[in-house]
Parts: sequence; C-alpha cells; structure tokens
Amino acid sequence: MTAPAGSPWRFNAPPGWPVPPSGWTPPPGWKPDPSWPPAPAGWTFWIPAQRAPLAAAPPIPQTPVAAPQIRQAPVAAPQSPQAQVAVAPQIRQAPPAVVYTPTTYASPRKSGLSTAVKILAGFISLVAALASIWFGYRALPEKYTAEQWRQKALATCERDFADVRFSINGVLLKVAAAMATLPPPGQVDQGMTEAGNALSDLAKALRRFSADLREIKVPDDLPRTDLDAYLTVTGQLTGGIEQMADLLVQYQIGNATPEMMQQTMTTMNTMSQTTIPQWGKAAQRLGLDTCVPTS
Repeated sequence: MTAPAGSPWRFNAPPGWPVPPSGWTPPPGWKPDPSWPPAPAGWTFWIPAQRAPLAAAPPIPQTPVAAPQIRQAPVAAPQSPQAQVAVAPQIRQAPPAVVYTPTTYASPRKSGLSTAVKILAGFISLVAALASIWFGYRALPEKYTAEQWRQKALATCERDFADVRFSINGVLLKVAAAMATLPPPGQVDQGMTEAGNALSDLAKALRRFSADLREIKVPDDLPRTDLDAYLTVTGQLTGGIEQMADLLVQYQIGNATPEMMQQTMTTMNTMSQTTIPQWGKAAQRLGLDTCVPTS
C-alpha cells in the first residue's frame, strides 16, 4: 500500500475502514486490522489529493415493481362485547446505535519501544528502592552494649597499669615493713624510698585509669550506680595511697609529725579493712575484678 511517486496522493480508505488523518501514510510493516471488512475488488487505495474519494460501489439500477393487489379479508361475524378483546399492536424496537471509535494508526515498532522503555524505567525504580533500603540498613549503628564497654575498660586498665610493678596489697606490705624498722627522722632509708616510689607509681596509674574510664561512653544496659560507686571508691583508694607516699617522703626529710604518722596508720587500716574490699566488689559488679590485682 505504498503511495505512488510523483504528485501528492492521499490514502483512500475502503468502506467500513476508519478514515485516517490527512497526510497519513502506512508505516513499514503496517497491516489493516483483521476486524475491518475486506476492500472491494479492484479498490483504488491511493488517489490524487485534489480528487474526492471514490464511491464505494456503482449504484444498482432499480427496476420499478408494480404494487401488489391487496385482497380484503372476509369480515368475521360480530362477537359479543364480552368476547371482544383489544389486541395491542406489536412495536418493533430499533437496533441499538453503533458507536464508531476511530482507530489510531500507530507504528508497531514505536509501540514496542514505548513498552520496553516503561519496563526499563520500572526496573530502575525498583533497583533504586532496594538500594536505598539496603544502604539505609547498613548505615544503622550497632547497639552499644555493656560487654563492649567492659572490653574497652579492660584494655584501658592494661594500658594504664602496664608500668606498675606491685599490687595494692604488695605495696602496703612494703610500707608496713618500712614503718616497722624506722630509721631516725631526717635520714634517707632505702626501704622507705622503694615503698614511696611504689606508692607513687600506683597512685598515678589509678588516677590515669579513673580519668580514662570516665571518657568511655556508657551504654544503656550498664548500671550507672555501679560505675559511680566504683569511681568513688577508686578515688578514695588513690587518696589514701598518695597520703602514705607523702608521709614516707616527709619522714626522710625530717618534716613528719606524730599526728601525720598516726593519721597515716589509721588510713592504712581503713584501706585494708573497708576501702579495698569495697573497691573489689564494685569492680566485680562491672566485670573489672581482674583489672588491677589487689594481691
């Protein structure tokens, strides 16, 4: 159905086919709808643009037909009024009107391409949605637990006490041994010097550990009261150790008084009987009982 070359032509639709728009030409591979009636034999599909469309078919001459003679039927005998029944005339309904919907001439190639583009766009949207869900899930932070806090606290403890040579009870024994054989005041003693240095190292490590422990983020499932109690007792223990170290230094330079020595002995007894046991229990509740050895 390709248009002839030369002068402008227009498509002449056969009877029963939808009339295409002006200037329409069939695209490559186009075929008429199978539901359309076949074109009459010898139908001219292309006519010059100036010509009017060809008639569907030549008119059929009509032969005059004589009117038939109507014979009058015999009149029936009159019936009684009771037997007379009125017969309603039959009314023929007109056939429903046919709504004509013009067919849109669309290229099969363009229609297939449009469908493929829609499918591709839907697939891309699905992939984007799944990717956003996946990356959003991966971006969620993991829950911070008390066990993770404990591991960080133990690592901090090992680092802060790496240079400490004696345990808490070991340092107290060295102090007790030095105090048992006191040299004259103002005289440097090797035992007291070693005990004082051990006390100073332990006090520095305890203060460093307490400060580092406060900087570790506390999770929601870690009892804050246990941590506060542990930090409080650690501070009391650190203060008692520093008091003993200061006494040993003051005694060797001759500045220690009997009152200072009595207060230090009281502090040592309190640490041994109360502070150190409380500190150990608080550390055990937090899982840090293996952090700083007490014996």
